[in-house]
Amino acid sequence: MVNHKQLYQHFYPEEYPFIEKMSDMINRVDSHYLLEVTDFLNPREITILKSLVAPTDLKVFSSTDYYPSEYGRVIVAPDYYDLDEADFQIALVEITYQAKFNQLTHGQILGTLINELGIKRSLLGDIFVETGYAQLMINRQLLDYVLTTISKIARASVSLKEIPLNQLIKSSNDAQLVDIMVSSLRLDRLVATVLKKSRAQAMTLIETDKVKVNYRQVHKVADHLAIGDMVSIRGYGRFTLLTDNGLTKNGKYKLTLSKMMHK
Repeated sequence: MVNHKQLYQHFYPEEYPFIEKMSDMINRVDSHYLLEVTDFLNPREITILKSLVAPTDLKVFSSTDYYPSEYGRVIVAPDYYDLDEADFQIALVEITYQAKFNQLTHGQILGTLINELGIKRSLLGDIFVETGYAQLMINRQLLDYVLTTISKIARASVSLKEIPLNQLIKSSNDAQLVDIMVSSLRLDRLVATVLKKSRAQAMTLIETDKVKVNYRQVHKVADHLAIGDMVSIRGYGRFTLLTDNGLTKNGKYKLTLSKMMHK
């Protein structure tokens, strides 16, 4: 049995419940000698899980190492196990519609799945949106339900079918490189600058659980960011701090960031 409580000092308190849940899973695999598969995890969670498995004799496999996606399912297995990619239990669904009259967005597709069908976010992987069609990675157990239930998303009539995972498209990178100047690396200041909102509005977004840093929910408006940090704002998009270009004569930070905002 593996006790990971000594590792808590390396993680944030809000991550403790996830660590406890994953530790229980690792102990089950170790005790029963049977593999287990997680729901879809974000990159931060995948990193944590791999670090928890590392000190053991178990094997760990993430679907993100085999399919180009952000969210992935992870297999934790005994040392005798040889990977069968089918064990990830991921289905790829293609959504097609008439682009002449509609252009579906990531948010509309996700909203239909979560709000109208009542599907938990952890059962859904990446959503890739192109003109006239989209692709959706889901827990295979949901496949029949999704295929037979969805006929409309927003105002668009849609057709759904399963396609092989080797037809997964690579996400198009619509990120823009932007140079900004800020007086502080505080989270609220950067959110306000990037979104072109007041500092009070930025603080409200942070305090109402709309902002994550490196996939971690944050609540402190005065948290300082560092180069490499990725900030996501629900309903707006995300940005990543790429380079620190020094200070202006007035002492402001000159930063280059990558920004992807929802249309």
